[in-house]
Amino acid sequence: MKPLYACVVVLAVFAACSAPKETTTELKAPTLTMKWETEPTLTTCESVLYDKANDVLYVANIDGKPDSVDAVGSIGKVGLDGKVIDAQWVKGLNAPKGMGLSNGKLYVADINTIVEIDPSNGSITNKYVVDGAQFLNDITTDNNGNVFVSDSNTGIVSVLKDGKIETFLSGQTGPNGLLVDGDKFLMASFAQGMLYTVSQGQTTLMADSVENADGIEAVGDGGYLVSSWNGKVTYVSPDGRTKEILNTTADQVSAADIEYIAEKKLLLVPTFFKNKVVAYELGN
Repeated sequence: MKPLYACVVVLAVFAACSAPKETTTELKAPTLTMKWETEPTLTTCESVLYDKANDVLYVANIDGKPDSVDAVGSIGKVGLDGKVIDAQWVKGLNAPKGMGLSNGKLYVADINTIVEIDPSNGSITNKYVVDGAQFLNDITTDNNGNVFVSDSNTGIVSVLKDGKIETFLSGQTGPNGLLVDGDKFLMASFAQGMLYTVSQGQTTLMADSVENADGIEAVGDGGYLVSSWNGKVTYVSPDGRTKEILNTTADQVSAADIEYIAEKKLLLVPTFFKNKVVAYELGN
């Protein structure tokens, strides 16, 4: 028995030494370089959106409380150089948050209503009340003209389709950021700190470790940028790994519903209580 035992030991040692070692490569994430920041005249700015047709940024200003029907909210207009063109371009909203563009119209989530605005003159052309809505938060649109909106309180994602509101997804926990990226639909949970893909009414976890998840933006390599309201931006790789690339929490600067302009490699971060938008250039 002893020779057999010794032989087994030798073989085990040899196998351990010759077995391939697992290697973990460090996640390569984009870098950020600050380019400019606006003057602090954008009152409680929650979201920013790029209008390519007009080469301008729209900024949602809550101004009052995030759930107050007070008509003090507005949409501001900002140039790509960071100059505020009009801090209150569209007035009379309540607590505007996420925005999206579809068929030449600007759509804004405003507590329980999707507000439709004509970008050519800033006039409000329609309002779509979402029955039972409590805290409409983010908006995304698809190539078919559909407008999707999340409700962080009720856990429902609704869709405005052909002028009517329908339920797209229900039973979620604190849904916030939404993004249609080609044939992918993504949703970020503020409450859970997780990023999901959505298909046929079902969610699949893509990444966690994105606390207070707010906005989602695609960077073009299969990866995404996810903002955390408390002041972080995280890069999520195509395989779901995460790496923090911005952290302004020490300065108490929030990072709300971000925007990314791929052709300009420009990340726009609305800072909420700091009343300004900060632009960063994405590098390799």
